[in-house]
Amino acid sequence: MIQYTLAMKLLYVTESVPNRDPELGDGSSMIPYEVIRHLPPDVAVTLLTFTGPVPVPPEIRDRCDAVYELAPREEFSAFARSLGGLAGLGKHRRSTPSARAAAARLSADRDATLIHGPHALFLSHCATGPLVLQTVDPWSIRAGMDTAIARTFRPAYRLREHLAARAERQLPSRARLLTVGARDAAAWSAALGRAVTSIPNGTAAAGARRRERDAPVVCFAGSLNYAPNVDSATVLVNRIAPLVWREVPGARFVIAGRRPTPAVQALAGPHVDVLPNVPSILEVFQESDVAVFPDEHGVGIRNSVLEALAAGLPVVASPVAARELPSHPLLAVLDSEEALARKVVEHLTAPGRPQDPPPGAAAGPAGAAVRTWDTVAAEYLAEVQAAMSGSTPAGELTRTNRQP
Repeated sequence: MIQYTLAMKLLYVTESVPNRDPELGDGSSMIPYEVIRHLPPDVAVTLLTFTGPVPVPPEIRDRCDAVYELAPREEFSAFARSLGGLAGLGKHRRSTPSARAAAARLSADRDATLIHGPHALFLSHCATGPLVLQTVDPWSIRAGMDTAIARTFRPAYRLREHLAARAERQLPSRARLLTVGARDAAAWSAALGRAVTSIPNGTAAAGARRRERDAPVVCFAGSLNYAPNVDSATVLVNRIAPLVWREVPGARFVIAGRRPTPAVQALAGPHVDVLPNVPSILEVFQESDVAVFPDEHGVGIRNSVLEALAAGLPVVASPVAARELPSHPLLAVLDSEEALARKVVEHLTAPGRPQDPPPGAAAGPAGAAVRTWDTVAAEYLAEVQAAMSGSTPAGELTRTNRQP
């Protein structure tokens, strides 16, 4: 683990309120929520964020020395919203004179500025001093994925790709760039011709014994308003579940996550439960026998897979869902729906189900310790320190921080 003791004043700018709300939060709001809470106490955090449906949580407000909330402009077009990203409505809603003035004023009085999220990166042009930019998934790469799976309006999606790539090329050269996935970091680095650092997210270990139940349970978890997850849930219920039911007729499938679309809600049936906005995904994992992630599309690292493994739950995943994950005694990666179904049946019919996690399984990949948010926060802080010293990543353009 990287450890630093660094007395400093940090301006943390986020595109939305840092939170863990089970319905209105997302992966982007989760990262600054956890990083802020796990930064060392001698880092004085000033939070500059944009108001939305979730208020600033008390634990975040208490951790920060100061919190400034800005009101974005009202949305005006569903089509414009679809463009999103660095050059779309998300940016323009936040690009107000007060936001630019606040970023300039506050950054001038802090030791460094960390900006989180593609919708807020435009403020990098207003901030002064050392600068670190975190974009979660590079927006140009995500836009490319959306273009690939779009069924209509493909020219609009291609335009979004172009605008995002152009905006990314214009980011300040002094800024250190961060993203989550190592492959995304490498691709983004090659596209921009500058260094990009990958800092994967953290999770919490949970080795509690899973509860007894009458029927075996298969689960899928994720943001259920995210197109790749909607596709995955549909594939699981319509194509994989029937193969499993041939061998295990009583198996129950649980689809859990925030804000399920009508298409996901329609998957519910006698042996399929759709659980919207569950307070704790961990409880879903603890009450399941196996998690299945048949992803066909996606970018970055799948947090749900990491969380399931950390909970000691066997995971059956497609190569896309398991992207960038090291080998793990509980992870099976298979490249066809038939193979995924066979592995699920194997788990559901194994003697001794339900069971405790195998020794060392809850400790993380290949027996290593679970990657904690303390580790993640320390790596973010190391990037801030490097920005303050004016250093650049050594060696290759892309560097990945991972817990030993």
